[in-house]
Amino acid sequence: MPLSMLESKIVRAEAQVQQLLLAHDVDALQAWLSPSLFFTDAEAQWLRAHPCLAAWSARQVRVTALDQGAVEYLICGQLALVASDVRLGHANAAGEGACELRLLRVWASCSTAAGVHLLSVGLLPARGA
Repeated sequence: MPLSMLESKIVRAEAQVQQLLLAHDVDALQAWLSPSLFFTDAEAQWLRAHPCLAAWSARQVRVTALDQGAVEYLICGQLALVASDVRLGHANAAGEGACELRLLRVWASCSTAAGVHLLSVGLLPARGA
């Protein structure tokens, strides 16, 4: 089945976000994020900003690898829920590590050149973890 226009925009946006995370391009990444971006944890607790993203933005942690499994989409009007299991490699002053998690992202249509921005990220344990 062909991708919808919204799905196509999200596929391009997620590829760009992944490249920017790996390149540690803090300023360019901001263009993809909604001004009202928020995170939720596994207990559905609202987090205004996630400590890992804050540390990445402050250049205290670096993303060294980002591998994602199959991506699932649920489109509802101008919003899309995107889910996938992710293995994230990271490095900081204490050394290198990796974690596995399930990321739930909500993308919304917007009037920027890209046509979408990231509105919300839910962080859950990976399936089978």
